[in-house]
Amino acid sequence: MAEQASGAGAGAPRQAVEVYEASFEEPVSRSRRWRDRAWWLARVAAASVGIYEEPTYGDVVVRRRDDGTEVLRLGTVGAEEASYLHAEVERQLAEETVAAFEERWALSG
Repeated sequence: MAEQASGAGAGAPRQAVEVYEASFEEPVSRSRRWRDRAWWLARVAAASVGIYEEPTYGDVVVRRRDDGTEVLRLGTVGAEEASYLHAEVERQLAEETVAAFEERWALSG
């Protein structure tokens, strides 16, 4: 049983974390850059009086460890959702086999 979990046994299923890794990345969007520039002064002014908190979120992205190919990108709306989704994907990578993770997210491998 321990051999299967570590992937040490011959023919043992590999854990998803051995093949994939998850991270936060800036959303891919030209409008985001424009919006950031357009609202820069308003955000600075609002932040200076404490009525605006800069968001800390991004897309949760899963990439292949061997070549860095992006296989999954999950957009998030806020910091809480981003944190929860990232933790959930990390949990799945640690607990599931490659086949189970690919099936869950409809990845082609």
